[in-house]
Amino acid sequence: KSTMIKQAQIHWSNNTPISSEFDDVYFSTDNGLDETRYVFLESSQLASRWQASNGKNFSICETGFGSGLSFLCTWQLWLEHSQSEQQLHFLSVEKFPIGHSDLKKILNQWPELSELSQQLIDQYPPLVPGWHTLHFNNLDHQGCVTLHLFFGDIDEWLPKINRPVDAWFLDGFAPAKNPEMWQQTLFTDIALLTKPLGTVTTFTAASNIKRALRSAGFTLKKTPGYGKKREMVVAIQTHNNGPQAPYYVANNPWHETPKLKESHSKKAIVIGAGIAGCSTAHALAKRGWQVQILEKEESVASGASGNTQGVLYAKLATELIPHSQFYLAGYLYSLNLLKNQLSKEHWNNCGVLQLAMTEKEVKRQRSFEEKTQLQSIIQAVNAQQASDIAGVDIKQSGLYFKNGAWVYPKAWCKALIENKHIKVHYQQDIQEISNKGFNWLAHNQSGDTFEADVVIVCNAQQAKSFSQLSFLPTKPIAGQVSQVNAPKMKLNTVLCGGSYVTPTLNGQLNFGASYRLNSESCQVLNKEHQDNLNTLNEEFPSVGIQLSGTEPLSGRASVRCTSPDYTPIAGPICDPQHFITDFSALTKSKKWKFYQSAQFIDGLYVNLGHGSRGLSSAPLCGELIAAQICQEPSPMPGACSNG
Repeated sequence: KSTMIKQAQIHWSNNTPISSEFDDVYFSTDNGLDETRYVFLESSQLASRWQASNGKNFSICETGFGSGLSFLCTWQLWLEHSQSEQQLHFLSVEKFPIGHSDLKKILNQWPELSELSQQLIDQYPPLVPGWHTLHFNNLDHQGCVTLHLFFGDIDEWLPKINRPVDAWFLDGFAPAKNPEMWQQTLFTDIALLTKPLGTVTTFTAASNIKRALRSAGFTLKKTPGYGKKREMVVAIQTHNNGPQAPYYVANNPWHETPKLKESHSKKAIVIGAGIAGCSTAHALAKRGWQVQILEKEESVASGASGNTQGVLYAKLATELIPHSQFYLAGYLYSLNLLKNQLSKEHWNNCGVLQLAMTEKEVKRQRSFEEKTQLQSIIQAVNAQQASDIAGVDIKQSGLYFKNGAWVYPKAWCKALIENKHIKVHYQQDIQEISNKGFNWLAHNQSGDTFEADVVIVCNAQQAKSFSQLSFLPTKPIAGQVSQVNAPKMKLNTVLCGGSYVTPTLNGQLNFGASYRLNSESCQVLNKEHQDNLNTLNEEFPSVGIQLSGTEPLSGRASVRCTSPDYTPIAGPICDPQHFITDFSALTKSKKWKFYQSAQFIDGLYVNLGHGSRGLSSAPLCGELIAAQICQEPSPMPGACSNG
């Protein structure tokens, strides 16, 4: 499928934006705000539904994000009428996303929405195809609002919605202007994704739209249209379209998301306080969960997350395959989190230059540029352009991640867990985890126990010491980072090749890192300091030449936890004994057809195997796990979360 998207082309008429592609207005020329509130909010009876709801999650899907006006009006109403700790998930698709400057110009027309629209403008993602997850919190309101924004075609978007929907806003341009969207398949898919008594509202009253909704099992209510329009459509899901096929029919059953038993009291244990553990705790705490983090050492980020400067970027394949989609989504998600959480003394989006050190890499990067169309965030540069960006002489061409960053992970971990719902217990060497009825117990070295509804294991390679997780195929790779005093160092951006070097922090230059395959040794070796220095001089000579060679080298060694395919392992855990028995036929034929769901260990999750790319992957995985636990829409495409 195409990964290309095209920015919306807009022209203006009397302060009204008009789409050049569809020759249609984005909202009513009379009063866009009143039209949106009437057609979508009032006709869906959202305020009364939220107040009467016993559920914690409410999801709305919109076909056509446009200027975000429907989202902003919904968010404003949510703040007035939703209950404490309810979560709103607003999912929207846009094939022709509006550029940042046009969005700002449009939203400035409605001063009464300025407080909310400014937050949307601040977080509005770059025009990159795929899924963007944005969180909006209000201090005086417990519940969280999450916008799941998909840039791409609606036919790609619908199959990635993995939770039933409460209300649909069929927006987008009129059927006569945009017939490609308003197909019968759209309504059939909507019917399958809609909860019983879920609603569909749309401004149009075209007869073919009414017929399509009725044939898909909806009952229509005759409703007056807005302004001069005689009629609009409000539909309610009243007819059962039959049971959906079990997950295992079309998917690998171990990628199913199990549903937690209903008796939980929203208490969680997270084992490990690195970037994976702190991200997971953060994601649960903002949903009102009480989280206890159990950390073996005396502080957060004591393992592989403990380096002084980690690098945030994404090494992507030449095409946006699921692996690349995941890391791209994770990279953008982490950047957005950092922007809202951490002061600039602890991170800097100075950019990252991924240099082509070989002719093979030069060809790969050229292919990447041609096939991915990610120029809004990643720029191909020649050696001179790279030199201008870095402030030092660069001999290679490369890819420039415009907002790539270095991060002080320990500071980020501390920021992530600054929440009244999170309590950290240090020096807790957890020997065993066990489940007792509906609860999980974590037993430390002194025989003390901690109790919760769920346990999420985020302690990297140590996870395999628990009997339930001993089967995990993770492996350790130790590595050493070097540091040298270089207060006069000139370097403006992060450089990456076979190794990396970051701009100085507090006068210290950090570079590396070495790899010790299948090693768990954290001993700092002089030989590896010298190896790191030799690599620095070889790959980035304009940096190395600024060192006299007599400065003493220091640094630290830690252990990365990796998986066989070097992608994270995150989510619920299958029961290993039942798995071997239930799917034993796969050992004889990989084409064996599945006839049952996988059996999971209720309430047990992991977030590990991030290797050296945890800054780009762990926060999004933490959000994924929280969404799975709370039965919410996934923050990433199905192909990524199921891959």
